[in-house]
Amino acid sequence: MTSFLNATTDWREFLPISFHRLTEALAMDLEAIAKDLNSSVPLCGYEGNEKPLSMDHACLEVLNTDPSSSLEFWAQSTECYKCPPWKYLLVEANSSASLVVNSTYATDVFIRAINGTAIHNLTYHFGQYGSYMMEFDSKDYIHVKTFIRPQLEIIPVIMALVFFTLLTMVWQCGKFLLRRMDSSDSPVPPRVTEQNNRSVSPENVAQSSTTYEPQPGTSLEPWHVPDPRSVPFAISLNRLSSLDSTSTLNELFALLQIIVEESFTYFNILIHRTAIAIMIFVNYGGGKYYFFIHARWNGLTVADLVFPWFLWIMGVSLTFSIRSQLRRATKRYIIVLKILKRCLILFALGIVINSKSSNYLPTFRILGVLQRFAFCYLISAVIEVYCMSPQQSPEYVWYWKIRDLVRSWFQWSITLFIVVVHTAITFTLPVPGCPTGYIGPGGLHDGGAFSNCTGGAAGYIDRLVLGDAHVYKHPTCAKVYDSHVPYDPEGFLGALTSILMVQFGIASGRIIITYRSHNSRLIRWLIWGTISGIMAGILCGFQKEGGLIPVNKNLWSLSFVLTTNCFAFFLLSFYYLIIDKWSWWSGNPVRYVGMNAIILYLGHEILGSLLPWSWSPVGHYHADYLIMNIWGTSLWVVFAYFLHLKKVYISV
Repeated sequence: MTSFLNATTDWREFLPISFHRLTEALAMDLEAIAKDLNSSVPLCGYEGNEKPLSMDHACLEVLNTDPSSSLEFWAQSTECYKCPPWKYLLVEANSSASLVVNSTYATDVFIRAINGTAIHNLTYHFGQYGSYMMEFDSKDYIHVKTFIRPQLEIIPVIMALVFFTLLTMVWQCGKFLLRRMDSSDSPVPPRVTEQNNRSVSPENVAQSSTTYEPQPGTSLEPWHVPDPRSVPFAISLNRLSSLDSTSTLNELFALLQIIVEESFTYFNILIHRTAIAIMIFVNYGGGKYYFFIHARWNGLTVADLVFPWFLWIMGVSLTFSIRSQLRRATKRYIIVLKILKRCLILFALGIVINSKSSNYLPTFRILGVLQRFAFCYLISAVIEVYCMSPQQSPEYVWYWKIRDLVRSWFQWSITLFIVVVHTAITFTLPVPGCPTGYIGPGGLHDGGAFSNCTGGAAGYIDRLVLGDAHVYKHPTCAKVYDSHVPYDPEGFLGALTSILMVQFGIASGRIIITYRSHNSRLIRWLIWGTISGIMAGILCGFQKEGGLIPVNKNLWSLSFVLTTNCFAFFLLSFYYLIIDKWSWWSGNPVRYVGMNAIILYLGHEILGSLLPWSWSPVGHYHADYLIMNIWGTSLWVVFAYFLHLKKVYISV
């Protein structure tokens, strides 16, 4: 018995030692693996003084071939508009040096003599992980050689697009084969079955009913019974017979009209839910591609489209929601109270999201994305509540073709007045220490003359009202322009032009309500998109920098709102064609995302940095981050589909 106890004791003492050795061995193996992986990272410099390159960087060796003169190497990114160049190197005669250069944007290179005399200047776009040599002398010679070709950074994006395209094709083929297999056991012809199924679905009532275009003088009110020959084919007699026998035809068409207006999902929801998916992908990092992050100051990227599209589609939905409540004889002040409640909830959720980065009250950020939603929804919705007429006059008038515009003149007057106020404040408000009308990023811009003027009047108002401590500390311009002044892209002044974006969405909703045929809607949407695009081009001079009002998401400039509205109307028309008119796509699986938009937004903001949504990539390439970000976004899409299957829907 004693020997057994002794043996047991020895075994228990031996277990921790073995476990320790096992973990130590695993750690050594992991360290060796990491060392092997790191060895594949390109290096820059001479032996003994090498530096590993990181993403969006390249190696440049500069060679001064002049036998007697030392030369200075100056450079600046082209993204930093009107910024002075930096002095990087003093290259002695007949000598060389190496440095790491940025490959995200093109680089302006300046070769100068020691006394400051300019000798050469060159603009060159280096490629990621490429190796280059730049030769120059004190006369007229400068040349760039490529030793190691850079990587094609766009290849992973193209492969991802091809993969999802093929996946969509396989999914559609599978659904088609499944329908054919199911229909083979049914005595009803497949086409008839599909037609009846589509007519029963609330999501397709709007699709079937849009073929009816009212003529001048034709009533659209619930008590009017249209000619049976003008009723859409999808409203079959089988549907009529399934209704309660006490229902009249008048009640039927009144019900159909409400369904058409309240279940309008074919493109409204698709744009909304596409924007949600893009938002999640962008917030996860977008593969760390520069075109998937917000523009540093002026300009437009994919990430800059998401927020305006949310506001735009909010305007579309707002049109149907308020009109439906007014048609149900809901008192207007009751509707306003509901609007106020929703805005307070959105604002509170925005505060919760801000606390993720910092919950230290003396420096707590107050404004944000959801707060901007709350403000724009409040103003736009209240205007519609008191200005919208729930009934449309059926009498023909001279402005019949543009009746959606004429009948909303008061809403547009208020909105345009708000835009005028925004423009007047932006270009006439005196800002201490800054030129009147300055809309630059501060920092190095304009040679650093206005380093504390980031955002001009917009930044000044936020800092004046909230204080520097409660304004966003990391604007997108800080890294490129080396600005240190807090600036909030969701500030007070930009909220005024955001209301214009919502009004554009409301205008598209009015077109849906007013005009019933596909072509009538498409033509008007395309006209809206074309006109707003041309106006935006005129304001910005059809260029990124130097226009009267540049396209700028940080400022929510007028040209930015017009540009994003142009894309929204064109995307709307595209979705309408392939989903509603041509019936090429049902919208799956994107359409499930917006059914629980607030859950997905809060979820990816709070849990986005945790497994299994994200991790620290082992590799050092865009493809590693792209795979991770696509995976994280796809998980939220699957989660949205799971909630849909469980009939769980949460909204504000």
